[in-house]
Amino acid sequence: MVQSQSFRMSRFGQSGVVLRSRGTALLTPEAIRQHVPSVFAEDKHRSRSERYSYIPSCHLLTAMANEGFFPAEVRQGGSKDEEKREFTKHLIRFRQHDTLPTLVGGSFPEIILVNSHDGTSSYQLMSGWFRLVCSNGLVVAECAGPTVKVTHRGNVDDVIEASYRVVNEFPKQAEQIQDMQRLQLTGPEQEVYAQAAVGLRFDEDVHVPPYRVLAPQRAEDRGDSLWQTFNRVQENLVNGGVRTERINDRGQRQRRRSREVNGISDNVKLNQALWMLTEEMRKLKSA
Repeated sequence: MVQSQSFRMSRFGQSGVVLRSRGTALLTPEAIRQHVPSVFAEDKHRSRSERYSYIPSCHLLTAMANEGFFPAEVRQGGSKDEEKREFTKHLIRFRQHDTLPTLVGGSFPEIILVNSHDGTSSYQLMSGWFRLVCSNGLVVAECAGPTVKVTHRGNVDDVIEASYRVVNEFPKQAEQIQDMQRLQLTGPEQEVYAQAAVGLRFDEDVHVPPYRVLAPQRAEDRGDSLWQTFNRVQENLVNGGVRTERINDRGQRQRRRSREVNGISDNVKLNQALWMLTEEMRKLKSA
């Protein structure tokens, strides 16, 4: 039984929740039911027609467990409509439990499921890599691991089959990570990479010097490899806390610290874009 101290929870927006396990721990159905109710919605939202075949995400938790995959992180999107808050889009990161996968770059693979019970999302399955050292989850871009979409047709087997299509991409991604570990970037190359990454996160009128997103948060991330550079930048941009500057309409300089990217769509989109940027840098350095 996973105890309460084995996970941490944060809230954002209108009823948005992020529930993360600590280290190699996993989340129990009881913890998810208590803190992320949309996963356990008992029916589809009333706005859906009779033709909308409904598969409760809680049934998928059971089906995935039977295949050896268990939840390590769950996110629930917020909604201004109070009636929809228990049916909103949610994200579940599944991890193999029977044996800890071989670490690659201090990370191991996960299956990411995105779903909703209000018709705002089909089942989407994609690859992710979890960094044990910082409890930070990467999301792989579609160019490296395809996002598999499954329509709501009431068949759990379709989702399980799609999950194995994601698993089959893990060896290829592990090779890419190993290549990123091997490739070394010069100082100017790191700055160019960081500046491009900043453009993926902030508007053009927001100024962020590259050194701020290149700053390591721990000793393990110090170094010049592409993998270390990627992880420093990804953590700083996704987790927030980066000092930004902007000149407003009155010509005044505004200084702020960036917020964590918690929204499901925004988090996945930014992660995938950063992976794609890193993959392009890997190809350039390998040429």
